[in-house]
Amino acid sequence: MIMNWRIVSSVCAVLVLWQWLASGALWAEKTPEVTKSLVSQSQFDGDLLTPGAWHGWEKGFRRQGELFVCENGPSDTPQRGAVQVVTLNQTRPEPIVAVAWSKAEDVSGSPDNDYSLYLDLTYTDGTTLWGQTAAFDTGTHDWQRRQVIVMPQKPIRSVAMYMLLRKHHGKAWFRDPRLGPISGSGTVCLFDGIPVIAKGAPREGFHVRDVAADSDFLRLEGQALGLKLQCTTTERGGATWFDVTLSDTLGKDRAVTLVYAVPVEAAGLRWLQDARHSKTIASPHEYVHTSQFWAGSNGRLSFYPLGAVADVSRGTALAIDMAQPAFFRIGYNAGTEELFLAYDLGLAPEKPQARLRFCRYGFEPAWGFRAALERLYALFPDQFRCRTPHQGLWMPFARISQVKGWEDFGFRYKEGDNETKWDDEHGILTFRYTEPMTWWMAMPKEMPRTEEAALVEAQRLAGTGNAEAKALATSGYHNAAGQIPARFLDTPWCNGAIWSMNSMPGIAGEVTDFKLKWNPTLREKLYGSKRAADLDGEYIDSSEGYVTDVLDFRREHFAAATTPLCFSRDTHRPAIFRGLIAFEYVRGIADDIHAMNKLMMGNATPGRLCWLAPLLDVLGTETNWHYSAKWRPMSDGDLLYRRALCKGKPYCFLMNTAFEEFSSEMVDKYMKRSLAYGMFPGFFSHNASQGHYFTRPELYDRDRPLFKKYVPLCKLVAEAGWEPLTEARSSDEKVYLERFGQQYLTVFNDSPERRTVTITFDGKTPSPSQDLVSGKTVSWHDGKTVLTLDGEDVAVLILK
Repeated sequence: MIMNWRIVSSVCAVLVLWQWLASGALWAEKTPEVTKSLVSQSQFDGDLLTPGAWHGWEKGFRRQGELFVCENGPSDTPQRGAVQVVTLNQTRPEPIVAVAWSKAEDVSGSPDNDYSLYLDLTYTDGTTLWGQTAAFDTGTHDWQRRQVIVMPQKPIRSVAMYMLLRKHHGKAWFRDPRLGPISGSGTVCLFDGIPVIAKGAPREGFHVRDVAADSDFLRLEGQALGLKLQCTTTERGGATWFDVTLSDTLGKDRAVTLVYAVPVEAAGLRWLQDARHSKTIASPHEYVHTSQFWAGSNGRLSFYPLGAVADVSRGTALAIDMAQPAFFRIGYNAGTEELFLAYDLGLAPEKPQARLRFCRYGFEPAWGFRAALERLYALFPDQFRCRTPHQGLWMPFARISQVKGWEDFGFRYKEGDNETKWDDEHGILTFRYTEPMTWWMAMPKEMPRTEEAALVEAQRLAGTGNAEAKALATSGYHNAAGQIPARFLDTPWCNGAIWSMNSMPGIAGEVTDFKLKWNPTLREKLYGSKRAADLDGEYIDSSEGYVTDVLDFRREHFAAATTPLCFSRDTHRPAIFRGLIAFEYVRGIADDIHAMNKLMMGNATPGRLCWLAPLLDVLGTETNWHYSAKWRPMSDGDLLYRRALCKGKPYCFLMNTAFEEFSSEMVDKYMKRSLAYGMFPGFFSHNASQGHYFTRPELYDRDRPLFKKYVPLCKLVAEAGWEPLTEARSSDEKVYLERFGQQYLTVFNDSPERRTVTITFDGKTPSPSQDLVSGKTVSWHDGKTVLTLDGEDVAVLILK
């Protein structure tokens, strides 16, 4: 059987075989070589749990013989669970595994961390690793086994193991919990989050794992595991490009991970996390920069479209083509000494193929991740093209004409079309609002907040001709149980059900979610010769999805997807990933909009998805930097992520906070931090609806001098365009430098205390510079200057 094959690591063997692949030729299927064999359950060594040491978590549990019972009844308010803390006091990092079984009765909602096996780790140095989880299915089901494996970065002091049922109504039973080390740890490494034993020396190429069958990793040279690989390689722009099609030949549902790996010796190597941070490679660790979703083999999705490593002599990077996205991650594994790209792919009879495109390239290592970014921009120039050379603040909904002295605030982008003619006359770009993947259905207050009641109401509305209700029939998600999922919220704009909608253009039906929001008749009405006013483009709200299910299991939707399917993290059933629904929706509109030389604007992106940024021209997010009455600005890593994916495109904030508690001093700090990254500091509302900042003169008049001081500087550097190579270095790791165009350098003190920093310029020594914030002159000597900045202060230097 496949599951018993012993495996090995990367793939792509002899040059002549690659030439066959490049020409589209295929091998006859043969016994594939094992590249990495999975660590079997027999290698889990003992049980460290003590039967009598379990304690109740929050509302606790009750015992039923050997079973742990958590019963929330009809309410999802109770928090119940069992917890046991085990002290390990490891002297070196060793992998551990936790296992538990559960069955459920009427557990509400979708699978998530709140009905799960859940681990919190504390390392011996006092740092922590929270939330290592495996979710159980919701609904009603018999016993299911879940497992969490952790390959720690550092020695573990203790592990808290939980079996949880919280924020779900219903009842769950748990049994047979187990926690222990993995035997033979010295030969085990964690590859793509899975404990394996590497077989043989790594070689460049493809390998594959049948996740549903829990197979080893096998070399894929044409055909293996009932899968067929076709790959065309080309050389262009100093990069090797791979156009790949993976096809199922068995005619059944599949859940597979396809890996492309490049051997890179670990000695002297660094993992390049982002433009500011890198890590020295140490075995047996694995290095990735990912977010978490309940999808794929381990839920990890890369933030950036590239992953890179470098030593003193060379840099190596892998990057996806964001025009052909799939659920992926890029990482470096020190145990196998490979830089790898892993795709989690669902295949089904309705969609038996997945098409992918990526590239491998080298770069000069001196500037690390910044140099890898610069090469990425050169390889994909159109994805980072700025279509809005004149930039400024984002105004949501409110009429700019009603803001006293509106000229002082630097408005440029208007969300909403309530005074388009006035906006056109005053240089404001106006965008029409849409939101993908949701239907917000109001419900009477007395109506029960249950899926059954909501569906009856939706059917009633469809009978009255309601278009959104009709679209639910064609576009509504299916969850794993085949039901259309709903969530219930009471917001200023809707009290009722929020339905998850598949907004892909290819969904079949006379009335679909996409067709309601974009169609030829609407396009002609808005932008054609009989248009009422000149819109500048389309605005996509909540673009990455925030109240929708992560996966759509509705089978008739599979064939409509032009992007690859993914699969459930727990059941391994094929499904459509929400992030790819977002991509196809935005692309479906952007193709038309850009053909008319109009613009696309998106809210809440890039947040966790890299592939929307190339389709959008104005990007931004609503944010709260004073959450729970504490100053909590966006981190440098998050700001750099947004800046890097936008490059020279405008990035705009809307501050959503209680403005009565957001002092002028906080506004000053907000604007300085935005200026440092060439971003625009806008304002909206504490709840994204009421108390709009720009309808309250007492607020904006108070802050008017700050707008007049900082927004012109934000505009100056942003329009010059962010460049990844700063050509200058800071002596202080908390004082950051960013370059815009050839002439501007921002200097930002990301700490609360005053700091003095030496800036060293690479290359020709600049002439005396002016700090445009303070007005002071900055002198350079032998390529160096010294600046002193107060906490969270910023300087903007003109380089001549």
